[in-house]
This record gives sequence, C-alpha cells and structure tokens, in this order.
Amino acid sequence: MTTENERINKSYYQMIIDENKQGHPVKILGEMYIEEMQKQQPNLSSIRFAQGEVYFLNNDYEAAIFKWQQPLEEEFIPWAQKNIADAHLELGLLEEAEGIYWKVDTPSLALKSEVLLQLFSLYVQQGNQEKAVRAIKEAVRLNPDYSRITEIAQTYLEDINDWDNAVELAVGEAIRTKSLYWFDVLSGYVRKGLTVDYRPGCFNNLLVNILEIDRDRFENVTEVLWNSYRQSTYYLEWLSVINRLLLDYHDEPPYVWKKLPVLYQESYFGLISGRFLIRDISDLMQNHLTNWLDVTSESDALISSTAILAWDETFPSMLDAGLISKAEYQFENSKSNQNGRKDGIKLLDSIKTWAKGEGLLEDLTEITRPVLTDYNMDAASPSRIREVIKVSIEFLLEQRVELEKGIEEDINWNEGLLTSLQNIHQQIGDMEQETADVMTASFRKVKNSLTQRVLTELPKLLQKCSGYVQEDSDFSKIHEDLNEEMNRRIAVFMKNYVHNDIKHTVQQWIEDCKREFQEHQVACNELSQPLNKQFNEERIVLQGDFKVLDDWQRDLERISRGLLRSEKINILLRNTPSQLFLKGAGKLIGSISKNNEMLHSKYKSYIENEDYSQTAKDIITPFMQQLELFEGSIEWDVSRFFSNPLDVLNRETEKVESDIERHTYSLQKMHEKPEIYRDPLTLFELRLCQYELMNTIS
Repeated sequence: MTTENERINKSYYQMIIDENKQGHPVKILGEMYIEEMQKQQPNLSSIRFAQGEVYFLNNDYEAAIFKWQQPLEEEFIPWAQKNIADAHLELGLLEEAEGIYWKVDTPSLALKSEVLLQLFSLYVQQGNQEKAVRAIKEAVRLNPDYSRITEIAQTYLEDINDWDNAVELAVGEAIRTKSLYWFDVLSGYVRKGLTVDYRPGCFNNLLVNILEIDRDRFENVTEVLWNSYRQSTYYLEWLSVINRLLLDYHDEPPYVWKKLPVLYQESYFGLISGRFLIRDISDLMQNHLTNWLDVTSESDALISSTAILAWDETFPSMLDAGLISKAEYQFENSKSNQNGRKDGIKLLDSIKTWAKGEGLLEDLTEITRPVLTDYNMDAASPSRIREVIKVSIEFLLEQRVELEKGIEEDINWNEGLLTSLQNIHQQIGDMEQETADVMTASFRKVKNSLTQRVLTELPKLLQKCSGYVQEDSDFSKIHEDLNEEMNRRIAVFMKNYVHNDIKHTVQQWIEDCKREFQEHQVACNELSQPLNKQFNEERIVLQGDFKVLDDWQRDLERISRGLLRSEKINILLRNTPSQLFLKGAGKLIGSISKNNEMLHSKYKSYIENEDYSQTAKDIITPFMQQLELFEGSIEWDVSRFFSNPLDVLNRETEKVESDIERHTYSLQKMHEKPEIYRDPLTLFELRLCQYELMNTIS
C-alpha cells in the first residue's frame, strides 16, 4: 500500500522500481513502460505518475505536466493535479498554479494540508498577506497536527505583525495541546502589551485549562494578564472574570499560592484608592474579598480579614454573613501588625496626594499640623497617626462645601476679570482706529502743503529767469543757457525746500505723533493698573512699540533725499511752436545782425509769461507718489504700535476663558456627580477603619 509520504515527497517512483535494476530512473521507467505496453491489458497509471515525479525532480516541468495529464487511475488523479500545480509554481506561473490547486478534490487530510501549504507559499511569493493568512489559518483549522503547520503559522504571523491572529493561534493551541510551549508564547505576547485590547473573557477557557494542568504556570500566566490589564479600561472586567473563575475552582488538594495573595492585595487597595467610584467596585467586592481570603494563608490573613471587616462596617449588609464570620475567625487568630506606623503614613500620604489634586493640600497641612506634637511622622505612634488621619478626613468632608464655594468665587472673579479685559481691549482698539485716522489726516495735510508750495513757487521762480536774458546775450544758444540756468535755480530751490520746509514740517509731524503715542502709552499704563491690582502683581504690561517713529523718520528722510538727486529737466529744449520759433529766430538773426533788441524782448516776454506748472508737476510727482505710499502705510504702522498691548490682552483673555471653562466644568461635575468628591473620602474612612482594626484601636 502506497503511503502518502512518498507522494508528498515525490518519491513514489522509488517504490515501483525493482531494486535489482541498475541505471537512471528515467531509463528504468521507460523500459518498464515499454514492457507494460506489451501486455494484453496494460496498466500504465503508476508508471506515468512515477515518470512525472522523476521529470519534476530533474527540473523538466513540462514533461512532468505532460505525464500527469495522461489518463490515470482515480487514486492518482488528485495527487497528479496537485503536482501539476507544483510544476506551474516552479515555472513562475503563479495564477495558473493557484487555479489548479483550488480544483484539487480529495478526502485526504494530508493532501488538503499540502495544497493549503502550497497556496500559502504562493500567496507569500505574491505578497498577498490577506490570502496567505487565510490559507495558513485554514490549514491550522483543518489539520493542526500536520507537520510543522502551527510553527509555520506562528512564524509568519509574527513576521508580518499580525498579532490578532498570532494571539488567537496561541490561545487555541494552548487549549488544544495543553502544551507549556504555547502558554509561554502567549505570556510573551501579553508582556509586550499585544493583548491589552482583548476582552478578558477571551482568556477564560485558557485559564481554566492551565489551572487543571499546572497551578504554578496558572499563577504565572494570571500574573502577566493581571498586570497587563491593570491600567486598561478592561481592568474591572478582568477582575470579574478571574474572580468568577477562582470562585468555581475547588482547591483540591490544597495549594499554597505564591503570587495570587499579593495580586489580590494590590488590586484591593487599588480599587479603594479613589481611582474608581464605589458603585463601580461594589459588585466586585463579595467575590474579590472571598477569593483574597481563600488564597491567603491563615498566618498572613490579617490584612485580608480586616479589609472584609472594615468593608462590612462601612457598607453594612453588602457581604455574606459566612464571609464575615470567616474573616472574624482569621482576624482573631492573626499575628499582630508589625507595620502600624508605616501603614498609617502610607494612608496619610494617599490622603495628601488626593487633597493636592483637589487643591486642598495647603489647608490640610495647616489643619493636621497641630495634631502632632513635633510634626515628626516617623516618631509618631499609630494612635497619633490615626488621629491625624481622622482629623484630615473630617476636615476634607467639611471642605466639600467650601471647595464648591471657592470654585464659584473663582468663576465670578474670572468673569469680572474677563469683562475688564474685554473693555480695555475695546478701548485700546478704539484708540488705535482713532489714532490711525488722526495721524493719516494730519500727514495728508502735511503732504498737500508741501506739494502746493512747489506747485506755487517753482513756476514763479522759473518765470523770474527772464532777467537772465540781456540784449547782448548770444541768442543762437540762449535757450540752452536758459535751460541750464533754470535747472540750477530748481536745484537750489529744491535743496532749500528739502533742508528747510520738508525737514521742519516732517519733524514737526513726527513730534506731534510722538506726543500722541506717549499720551496713549500713559493711557495704556493707567488701564493696566486696575488689572494688576486684581492679579496682585505686575502681570499686565501694555507697552506700545515706539520703534514705529524711528521707522517713519528713516523712511521720510529717504523720500526727501530723492528730491536732491533729480536729473536735469528739459524745460526750453522741447519742440513746442513757441520754442521752435525762438530757437530758429535766435540762430537766424544772431548770425546776420548785431541788433538783438527784438529777440531780447521776445525772449523776456516768453519766459515771463510761460506756464511752468507742468514742469513743477513733473518734478514733484515722484515725491508725491512716495508720500502717498507712506500715507497708506500709516494705519498699519499705528496698529503695529498697539499690537503688543492687544496681544497681551488677547493671551490673558484666552487664559481667563480657559479658567472659567475649567472651573465651570468642575462645578458642573460636582453638582452632577457629587460622588466623585465624596467617594474617595468614604474610602479613606474605610481604610482608616481597617487601620484601626489592624492596630487593635477601638
């Protein structure tokens, strides 16, 4: 009977070759084929199948495919199909191979597993993770004991960081095989935080199984899971799951737990630390305290038994009478507490930490200080520490109303401050707009005044150049000389204009602006004073940016200097009819006659009566354009002066609004959920009760 291993390894041909025959398998199988053909009813299935294997192993994949495609007996057909797909895979024809693999129809688990493994390999080559995961998961589901299949699955899932499926595999195999290897694999995943988003119930069956096998390993796995859930949103759900599990477990034979007592103790004090509300943990307590007492040895039951008795005293009728009786018995037979002072200081520190979070630490310190004679906690007795704790809790209970009142006062104070900040912001904003309007208007007046002087005086200056024309002038080039003289007089005029009129007028405007800014700075300082009185410190400084004035001074000087660098202007060298006549007449008459009286009169009349307003405009226009650009920037520069005061007010407004929102939320929470403040204090009283029991204080 042919075993499946030979077909899996493609070594079936070795089984049908006679050991006594020598030579290459291809030759031997060929001879066997010819020999079989001589028979009356030849059966070539096994030889063809074997020939396909030999061709495949010698990389002649096309020949192998040809042999496997020939008529075969039914038992060979599914294996031949799988082998044909293997050959296509070797040839790199992945899509064709995939289609053939999926057509293999067989009842053989081994063949099904091989097909799935080959498909897995194919999908890995294609880089198709989704299909590869699906194939290897199906292979594990179908035949998990098949050669290395779970190991292959684990390695691949870890390589691609598919931790959900890796965890699922580890949990399933740990339950199925009860192998310590898989428990260790899962523990490793838990330690890495890969299971923190799993509902704790997912691990219930796993824990039940391991508890039945090995209680030491159960403790180890439980500890790892417990620690992983400690800070997660599933922590309470985890405690519920583990408590139900242990409650159903019958400890036979008895077992001395090593880690569970510590885990239960830490969890109990974590539950009553104030992190949780009482209603969130009360349903847990019956099972949690029961299990804690059960897993703790009688000699170490002081803490667990006093916890039960303190809980019963603080929350009567919540625990079963049987549990209370058992706790009383354990308490009566427990060793005396050796850590009375240490436990008391730890509890007081917890109260202080909570009080600090509520903003009450300073008041609490003042209240507790008189209770201690030397305020040296390390030297205080348990009874003295107990008095401090008691006074602290009583004070904090009374402070609930005071705290609410304080928050309301903070809100009112901040709302008043916010109104002041908004009013001052509005005043400075109005001041900014008014200042921008005033300074822009005053500069416009300066600009128009300076411009008008040039437009008025410069034409007159040029008309007076008629005196330059004399009867003995050389009229053949008098227009050139006059043009030169006019440019000289313009240059002198502009120099005096810049150094006197512009400089004086601009300086006066800047001084006026400076005085106005200084007045506004005084106003800002006065506006900040009541705010700083409210803060009781020099917190608000509304300082304007006087650098604006330096920038204005620099810009206006630069604009003014541009007038001194003006190029010569063509005044009398233009081709107007009058100028052409005079230039032509001057050249003609000047060349034929000494009598220049007529030209002298004509030139003087022309110069005196010519309209030079366009010349003045040409000179002053570039200057005016730059002044207009400056005028347009005044509003932006004024806003720059006020930007810092407004920014300071904006930042402070945001802080105050944030404080109001935070305080309002706190007050709303105190009204809607008074237990958020009340429950921690109740739990501190619970811990005080336990502390008194542990130190036998009545």
